[in-house]
Amino acid sequence: MSSHRGPHLAPDIPAQPAERHPFLGSKRGRPHAVSLRLRLVAFAVLAMTLVAAERLYSIVRLHSDNLAAAQDHVLDLMERGVSQFGTVTTEGRAVLSTLAAMPGTVPLDRYSITPSDADPLTPDPGVTPEAPSFCQGLAKVAEGSAVIDAISIIAPNGVVRCSTNAAGMGLDVSGRDYFRIAMRGIPTLESVTRSYATGMPSLYAAQPVVVEEGEVSAVLLARIGLNDLLPRRFLAELGAAAQVMLVGPEGTVIMAYPDRSATLGSNLADTAPVARAMSRTRGTLLATGPDDVRRVYAYSRLPGTNLHLLVGVDERRVIAPVERATFSAGLALLVLGVIILVTFWVIGERLIVAPVQSLADRLVRFGRGEPGEAPTAHTLITELQPLVTAFEAMSSELTRRESALRNANHRLNSLASLDPLTGIANRRSFDAALALQWNTVSQLAVLMIDIDKFKAFNDLYGHKEGDSCIRLVAQTMASTLRGTDLVARLGGEEFAVLMPSASLRAATEAAQRLRRAVETVAVPHRGGPAGVVTVSIGCAACEPEPGLTSSDLMVAADRALYEAKAAGRNEVRVAGAVQPSAGSTRLAPI
Repeated sequence: MSSHRGPHLAPDIPAQPAERHPFLGSKRGRPHAVSLRLRLVAFAVLAMTLVAAERLYSIVRLHSDNLAAAQDHVLDLMERGVSQFGTVTTEGRAVLSTLAAMPGTVPLDRYSITPSDADPLTPDPGVTPEAPSFCQGLAKVAEGSAVIDAISIIAPNGVVRCSTNAAGMGLDVSGRDYFRIAMRGIPTLESVTRSYATGMPSLYAAQPVVVEEGEVSAVLLARIGLNDLLPRRFLAELGAAAQVMLVGPEGTVIMAYPDRSATLGSNLADTAPVARAMSRTRGTLLATGPDDVRRVYAYSRLPGTNLHLLVGVDERRVIAPVERATFSAGLALLVLGVIILVTFWVIGERLIVAPVQSLADRLVRFGRGEPGEAPTAHTLITELQPLVTAFEAMSSELTRRESALRNANHRLNSLASLDPLTGIANRRSFDAALALQWNTVSQLAVLMIDIDKFKAFNDLYGHKEGDSCIRLVAQTMASTLRGTDLVARLGGEEFAVLMPSASLRAATEAAQRLRRAVETVAVPHRGGPAGVVTVSIGCAACEPEPGLTSSDLMVAADRALYEAKAAGRNEVRVAGAVQPSAGSTRLAPI
């Protein structure tokens, strides 16, 4: 800034005493500088507020991260508990299966019935002889097993003929579900709210003993030891105030840790964690337990049973680091606030107030037309301008690049998930949706679709018309199906439809609609079976379960498609029961 008089500024800045300007300092008007200091204090308070907001955000993030970590931890513990349960029950079932296969393990004689028995199927403990000699071998087996507390032999009328637990001899268990299921020749694992032998909630494994005639001559029953379901290493990692519960189908606690007396045998179906576990297969939640302690719970239905395992970790373990961080943040904020105030008050006088006063004096002298020396503030302000300009340019450039990057990512995502010719999902999207739905829904159906004689269509009409045909078929299918169904182009003239929660009958009906819709469009095709473009469709549906994979469902639908093409095309064929890939899938005609 030069020191010449600016004729265009002189009339706007009249020559007045410096004390008339509140931002100037002088011997007599020194208190006017307080307003600038107050502004500095306000700025310091604002800075402290921003720091406090950042600390608060960090604490909220810490709480969220700790909660997520706790959920992952409790899920891991729960998965280990499920694995341990599977190990224990598998060992118990293996023992019973081995005993059932060994000759002479159980008495093969039929239980005696007195002439007074009008109905031989009515259990009568008084006329069912005990078989204590068979218990000698069973006792050794029970003692040698770490997971079985007691083994019993039950006659076909439901009366215990032999048991390694003396309290179980002669008991009538014909009304128990495990006995009824086993008498149908099906091994089972069931829980009871109150055992006849122990009076406590128990877990039983039942194994039918089938003779050569195919009849069930007896039932082997093992009471699984609940103490082995939770090994000490597992319990040691739970921490204080943790809780583990094994609940039956009615919400009754079969096994509990650590306070067995408070919850064991109680029906907790109306409590938040148990109610959620009984209505879901697997998950986590933050809820208050039956003992009024808030915990992070993980729950899972135990495979092959109607039991649910719940593992809860005290919420205070999650909150404790947050509380410590809050205290540390508060203390650091207090210290930082004092430092900021002192710094702004002491150093601000020299670094801010003095340069502003020097600049103000220069502006006044410039307005008066008086020459003046360029103050240090002039250099300071001039040096800040390139910084502001550079920052604005950098911010503008970063904004432009971020927008370009976001647009590029959007285009890449679209190209990666959609078929460029038809605009519907591609193979990658279909595979991802199939994997997700396989682990989510209880029923899943797949349609495999192929345009009939499409190579001949390309040869007759050219690839351009072939592309138009593919687009038209894709649009027809997309407009015919439900909004929840996913239509995808797998490649060439091959399409697939994923139908979540659809039965085989619903999938078959949808396939017929698709076939008729494509035929109704009536795209000319001299080489086609009907003179127009048609499609062949293979249908398959199943319930995702252990032993099956999504590939098995796709293989079944693909085989049905080939059967439809072999039947003359423009046909729909339905796969029978979906089997693992190593097996075969029977095809059923429409």
